[in-house]
Amino acid sequence: MKTILIAALAGLTFFPLRAAVPLSELAKRQARSVHLIYSPGERNLSSIKGTVTVTETQTNSYFCLYGWDCGYCGIQDKGKQGKVLIFSVWDPVDPSDLTARPENVKEELRAKVLYANPNADVARFGGEGTGARTMTPVDWQIGQPVTIRVDAEMDGTNRTAYTCCYKDLKTGKWTKVATLSTLRYPGRAKDLDGIYSFIEDFARNYKSAKLSRRAEFSHLAYRKLPDTEWHPITKAMFSADATPSLTIDAGRTETGAFFLQTGGDTKNTHTLLWSLVD
Repeated sequence: MKTILIAALAGLTFFPLRAAVPLSELAKRQARSVHLIYSPGERNLSSIKGTVTVTETQTNSYFCLYGWDCGYCGIQDKGKQGKVLIFSVWDPVDPSDLTARPENVKEELRAKVLYANPNADVARFGGEGTGARTMTPVDWQIGQPVTIRVDAEMDGTNRTAYTCCYKDLKTGKWTKVATLSTLRYPGRAKDLDGIYSFIEDFARNYKSAKLSRRAEFSHLAYRKLPDTEWHPITKAMFSADATPSLTIDAGRTETGAFFLQTGGDTKNTHTLLWSLVD
């Protein structure tokens, strides 16, 4: 699912290519993956929350509300197969390893599923590093806000457990998606770090590059214990993968939310790539 690795170590950000495909071919095959890299001013966050509202979608599009150095969560359009919320956490491996196979990771190194919603499809994943993935049916619609929260806490002495919840679209009550635990190791944050959002076209069937996707990201906030107060996230940088397409854009809505758009006839009229979003 996630085509990029963002490492917020010493301020460095890495965007490895998904495969050895000529850049000109990538531009024809797929809409460019676009990201918002947030600067909350703190590291090792204990909680993050926010809302993603899709305003334009296509089959096989993923709208990630939050990614961090160990995992990601967001909503996916699977076309006739419905709409879902995906929450994944990596094993302690290289997330940019496109050849990684989940069965090759030793049991003691694997991300663990401590809890999963009864409606969730739980599986191991590979091909972008390896880890544990949950896919939960959530029937979100165009223009409908989906609010998600992730909390981090210690799991024993050498693991971090991440719990993902979302607000039920009908009742407004919080619904627990899953708790996934992964090993701590040098270079990986103790809790939540290097947070970002992105939109990805994973159809990559040449037709998909000609179609537009757009989402808004609002009410973004973080918390760092022992402080119990939520702090708003107000700064973001616009970035993208190595696909050379120019049909990308990012900016602010009239209500102050961030937005990302890619594919189709999108024009870059708001924020220049690698610039702060005004």
